[in-house]
Amino acid sequence: MKMQKAFSAVCAFVMSAVLLPRVLPVPEPSEVSAAEGGPVSYYGQLQTSGNRIVGSSYEEPVQVKGMSFFWSNWQGQYWNSGTVDRMVDEFQCEILRCSLGVDDQGSIYSGGDVGALRSVMDAAIAKDIYVIVDWHSHGAHNNTNAAKSFFSEIARDYGKYDNVIFELYNEPTMVSWSTVKGYAEQVIPEIRKYSDNLILVGTPTWSQDVDAAANDPINDSNVAYVLHFYAGTHGGDLRGKGDAALSKNAAIFVSEWGTVNADGDGSVNVGSTEQWLSWMDSNKLSWCNWAISSKAEGSSIFGGDGSSLTEAGNYLKKILNTHAENAVWRTVPKGGTDPDPQTTQPDPQYTDPEPQTTTSTPQTQNVARLSLPGSGNAVLEAENYASMNGVEVEDCAQGGKNVGYIDAGDWMSYSISVPQAMRYELTVDAASEYGGGQIAFSCGGNTLGTLYIPATGGWQSWQQFKVTLELPAGESDLKLDVQQGGFNIDKITFTASVGDINRDGNVSAADAVMLCRYLNSNEQLNGEQAKQADLDNNQVINAVDLTLLKRMLLRR
Repeated sequence: MKMQKAFSAVCAFVMSAVLLPRVLPVPEPSEVSAAEGGPVSYYGQLQTSGNRIVGSSYEEPVQVKGMSFFWSNWQGQYWNSGTVDRMVDEFQCEILRCSLGVDDQGSIYSGGDVGALRSVMDAAIAKDIYVIVDWHSHGAHNNTNAAKSFFSEIARDYGKYDNVIFELYNEPTMVSWSTVKGYAEQVIPEIRKYSDNLILVGTPTWSQDVDAAANDPINDSNVAYVLHFYAGTHGGDLRGKGDAALSKNAAIFVSEWGTVNADGDGSVNVGSTEQWLSWMDSNKLSWCNWAISSKAEGSSIFGGDGSSLTEAGNYLKKILNTHAENAVWRTVPKGGTDPDPQTTQPDPQYTDPEPQTTTSTPQTQNVARLSLPGSGNAVLEAENYASMNGVEVEDCAQGGKNVGYIDAGDWMSYSISVPQAMRYELTVDAASEYGGGQIAFSCGGNTLGTLYIPATGGWQSWQQFKVTLELPAGESDLKLDVQQGGFNIDKITFTASVGDINRDGNVSAADAVMLCRYLNSNEQLNGEQAKQADLDNNQVINAVDLTLLKRMLLRR
C-alpha cells in the first residue's frame, strides 16, 4: 500500500545528508490542562474488550473518527496547534494521528520532528480528543532499540493521559507476522513501564494481514491490530480479512485509510468509500483518514495554497460533520443513559437502506431454567428461549432445530442460573450467507458483551464464534439483542472461564496446588493464568480466590 510513498521515503533518506537517522534529546513536557466536554472526558481511556474497543468510563463499543497527519518530515508545516484547532473545530475530529517520519532502517528522519510531535500532542490533549503517536515506518523491526527508546520516553511523559494511543509500526511490508510480533513484544514492555493505554500494532503487507495477527495474538490485555485500506484499490477481499480477524475475537483499528488509490493519488472513489464506511460503522471500528497535507496528490485534504479544501477535503469534512451530529458523547449527557448505544446506525448518507425490523408481538414458552456449572460446560439449544421477538424456528442440518430469520431489532431471552458471579466463555454455533451479524448480550439491562458473526458460506454452514461474559450470580434472564441481522443460531455452549489456572482445559486439584504455590510466592502467573486465578473478579488474587476454587472443586 502506498508504494509510491514508500519509494519517496527511501529516496529522500538517500539524497538528503541533513536528515540524519537519529533520536535527539527532547525537553520534558509541561503539564497539559485538558478541556472538558470532548470525547476523552466522556469515554475515558480506550480499552480492548473482545473484538471491540470500549471506554473506561463508557463500557460500550466506542467509535471515534478523525484525520492523520502526513509524514512529519515532508509536511511539517501542519504540525502545530493551529492545525489541531482547525481539525477539531471545523472538521469535528475526535482523534488525530501523528505520523512521525521514520526511515526503512527504523530511525527518525529528523530528530527535530519530535518537538513538533509533542506540540501537537499537547494541543490535542488540551482539546480533549484522542491522539495516536505513530512510529510511521515500513521497516521498524530493523531498529527495535530506536523504537524502544522513543516509546519509553513518550510513555513516561504522556502515558498518564487517557488521550494517548501508541502505534508501534505503521505499515510492515513483505515480512512475516512473527517478525512484527517479535518486534512488538520488545517495544510493548517499555510502554507498560509507564502506561496501560491502548497500543496499536501494524500488520504485514502494508497493514492488511490482520487475519494473520488474529491467529497468533500478542499477549497483552490492551492491544488492537491495524488495518489500512485505500478505497480506489481495496474492496471486499480485504474486508474479508477484517471479518476473519473479528471472528477470532481480535480488535481492529483503522489508523489509516484513503478515499483514493493505494499510492495516495487519484480521484475520490465514492462508491467504494461508502461500502468501507458502512462496514466500519457496523463493526464500530475507529478510524483516521489520510491525510492532513497539501502534497499534489488525491488524498491530500488541502490545496496548493495550503488552506483551501480539495475534493477529498470537502468529502471528509462532510463525513466527519455528519458523524458529529450523532456521536454519543455529543448527544447523551455525561452520566446519562444512551437508550441503545449498540444500534446506532452508520452515518445516513453512507449506508445501505436501513434494515427492516420486526413489529411482531413477543412470544413466550415454558422451558426449564438452565443451570450453569461452576466448572465445565453446559449447552443451550437456541430454540429453547423463554421469550423472543421476531425470530423463527426451522430444521437444522446439524440435527434438531435452529433459530433463523433473524433481523435487526429481534431478540431472544434465556432463563439461566449461575452458582456465583463469574466469567463464562460462550461458544455460539452460527451460520450466515452474507455476514455482518451482531448480537449484544445483556442481563438485567446491563450490556455484558457483543459478538460479531461474519459470512460462513451459507445459512446451514455452521461455524463457532466465541465471546466471554461476566454473568451475575443467581437466577436471571440472558437477553440476546440483534443489532445487525442475517444469521442463524443452533446452540450456545457455556464454559466456566475461571479456575483453569494451568490452562489444561480442566479445573482440578492441580489448579488449587498452583494457586497455593502462587500465594506462598513459590509460583509466578502470566496474564491468562492470573485471570483464571481471580475467581471473584476483583483484580486481586488472595485467599478468597483459593476458597472459591476449593468450593468449586467440591461442588463438581
